[in-house]
Amino acid sequence: MKSKIIGIIPARFNSKRFLGKMLYKIGSKTLLAHTFENAKKCKLFDSLYIATEDEIIKKEAINIKAPFLMTKTCSSGTERIIQTLKENADLQTSDIIVNIQGDHPKIAKNTIEETINILKKDKKANCSTAVTKIDYALAKSENIVKCIMDKDQNALYFSRSLIPFSKKPKEISYFYHIGLYAYRTKFLYELSKLEDTYLQKLEDLEQLKILENGYRIKVAKVHDLPIGVDVKDDVKKVEKTLCQ
Repeated sequence: MKSKIIGIIPARFNSKRFLGKMLYKIGSKTLLAHTFENAKKCKLFDSLYIATEDEIIKKEAINIKAPFLMTKTCSSGTERIIQTLKENADLQTSDIIVNIQGDHPKIAKNTIEETINILKKDKKANCSTAVTKIDYALAKSENIVKCIMDKDQNALYFSRSLIPFSKKPKEISYFYHIGLYAYRTKFLYELSKLEDTYLQKLEDLEQLKILENGYRIKVAKVHDLPIGVDVKDDVKKVEKTLCQ
């Protein structure tokens, strides 16, 4: 029986580090439009939505002919997705819901598909994400989240610090965590009940709440390093690939 898979792009106007970045024009299209059109290339989705609390984002969704879901103010993309799940019948009949970062306009469709497929194969896993190999020069930044896994590609830990430790850190590879999540829909109800945890707050990484409560996160290893737009200076990086 085919799984019903929903993609959701959480989006808000009031980004702390780059106000209005989802509506910033890169070439002839907004950042949000680029992300939506790229995510649509994944053929595993039965539906793809933009979820927002802002009327101005809603207006852009209508402009680019993207289905949208309105929410209240949320503190994270995951919280926004859980809210839409509880209020929308289409989502409640799904098997898997995928959280796609709106500020990663060039994430490869293969990355999305591999993240979904690794979850579908492991019936004991509750969610999945993706990583890609990077070198020390990139990994040493605390803005880059690293991941370590067991031999079956279950996440052991995520950190802003260099993990694993090595006496020769420049000679090993690290795994960069791509902020993409596929959740079993039924697990999102459980996740909504979990209180924030010690390591989650310490590292400021919401996925640690899942691990700290004993749930399994599968990790897809991919060959894709998405270019994220966190601050205005990042626009120059994506312009080189989006506007060629």
